[in-house]
Formats: sequence, structure tokens, C-alpha cells
Amino acid sequence: MPNLENFLAFEHWQYDFVRHMFTLSVAVFAAGLVYFALSLKNTAPWYRISSILSAVVMVSAALELYQLFRSWEEAFVAVPLTGAAGAASTGLLSTIGETSPNAWLPVTDAEFSNGYRYINWSIDVPMLLTQLLVVVGLTGAAFWSNWWKLTLAGLVMVYTGYIGQYFEPAAAGLAVAEGRNAYPFWVWGFVSTIPFIYINYKVMVLTHRVVGDVPDRVRKEMGRIGVFLVATWTLYTLGYVLPAIWPNADGMVFRQAVYTVADITSKLVFGVMLSRVALIRSAYDGFEPAILARQGLVFGRPDVDVRPIQGTEQPASTMRERADV
Repeated sequence: MPNLENFLAFEHWQYDFVRHMFTLSVAVFAAGLVYFALSLKNTAPWYRISSILSAVVMVSAALELYQLFRSWEEAFVAVPLTGAAGAASTGLLSTIGETSPNAWLPVTDAEFSNGYRYINWSIDVPMLLTQLLVVVGLTGAAFWSNWWKLTLAGLVMVYTGYIGQYFEPAAAGLAVAEGRNAYPFWVWGFVSTIPFIYINYKVMVLTHRVVGDVPDRVRKEMGRIGVFLVATWTLYTLGYVLPAIWPNADGMVFRQAVYTVADITSKLVFGVMLSRVALIRSAYDGFEPAILARQGLVFGRPDVDVRPIQGTEQPASTMRERADV
């Protein structure tokens, strides 16, 4: 069955708020694409892969959110109502405020689908996890061993959740879903949670075991990144269960807000955090554009450990005296 949003009436502010969330997301990811494209040259070739994948994520997410924006606009129509009585006459699970001049009701020849999000996640989740492996410093067999396990787990997590979301109306107890079982919603959600837990475990292990000779700052930053990613991905589980625990217009507006926060933080902010660590690692390895970029970020003051560049006359002890800002 269609997502729960297609069985609800929304007040004008609710409808507009969701539309603005989609617009914000598209704009943010477009800006993120510019950032990753322009900062690409500052990192060493291996770590540059992370920024390239971030750019791919930005394009994928922007296109998906634009499609959701169009789907939202096409799936509802403004209908004048007389307070709550008018809303009740529609038979929809919504309470329109007494001062609301109209409601946005679902149309019969179109529907809004959160399924687009899952299709997008099937692209972005492998990209995000690959970025993490790159910046952690894994190479060769260790990289590929972790890559295929995390990618497979990520796809299983996404696609089982995709199946489960079709049973939202039954989980919400809608009359139109009478006779349909809500168990699939919870069963597929539970199945999706198994790889979700596995991925979170691996993320925490990997980010606290950074490979190679790196400054302490990198280890601290990667530890924070691991916690950050787990926290932001947990928001998606909240979005999944909301139709069952808050099955009305307010709940669905909140769900779109949760998804928006989760998307921006787990894709853009996560990518920026990784690019920062990639820049630090590149500078530490003596990659000159990264050294100059790091100095420029603090108005000419060096701020990270770097190995002395061969052929320079600067003493190694001086090169390693960097302020940690």
C-alpha cells in the first residue's frame, strides 16, 4: 500500500513545511557538491577518493530530494474546509485547526512515495561506507574484505526496510488497511535492524582503529566521526517506526523533518568531517597542497603535524611543532 502520508489531510503550514524541507535539502546538497569539487585538489590522491564519493552522494541525494519535492506537490491539492468539521467529512486521519482556511488532501491519480528515499539510500550507503574505509587508511585485502561485507550489509538493510515501509497503513491501524496484517511492517523492520547493528559495530571498531602512522588528532577526529555516523543513522530507524507510533499529520510532518536532519548530517556533514581528516592525513604525509590548505584555514598559522619535506632546510623538530586548533 502507499505510504501513510497518502491517507492524511494536512494543514497549509504542514504541507508548506514539508515542501520547504525538500527545498532545503536540494539546496544543501547542491552547495555540498560545489564544496567537494573545489576542495578535491587539496588532498592526496588516495584520500581524494573520499571527496569524489561525497560529490556522487551529493548529486544522488539532490536528484532524489527533487523527485520527492515533485511527488509531494503532485500528490496533494488544496481544498477549502470549514474547520474540523470539514476535515472530518473527508474521512482522513487528520484534525484541521478551526482557523485553517483549507487543507491539502491527497489526489486520486497520484501518490507520494518515500520509496524514492530507499532507492537513493541504496546508492549512498555503500558510497558513505567506502569513504570511511578510505579515510581510515585501509588498503589492499583489508580494504576489500571490509568493503564487500559493509556494502552487502548496507544493501540488505536498505532493501528490507524498503519492503517493510509498504505495510505502514496496516501498522498505523487505518480503516483502509482493515484485514491486512501489520506483522510484515515489524518483521521486515526487525530484519533490517540486524545489518544496521552490524554496520554500526563495524563503524565504531574501524573509526577507533585508524591504520597507519597518524597524529593523535586524526585518531580523536575519527572516533568522533564514528559516534556521529551511528547517531545520525539511528534517526532513520525513528523515521521508519513513526507511522506506527504517531499515525497522524503531525507525526508525518515530524518524520519528514527527521529524515531531512538525518540526510543532511549523515551525508553532507559526515562528508565534510571526513574531508577534514583526509586533509590532515595528507598534510601529515607531506602533500604540499594539503599543508598550504591547512595553513590557510587558520590564516597562515600551521596547525597539524607534518613530516618534513625532503630537501627542505627546516629542522624536523620545527616541522612537527604545530598548534592543535
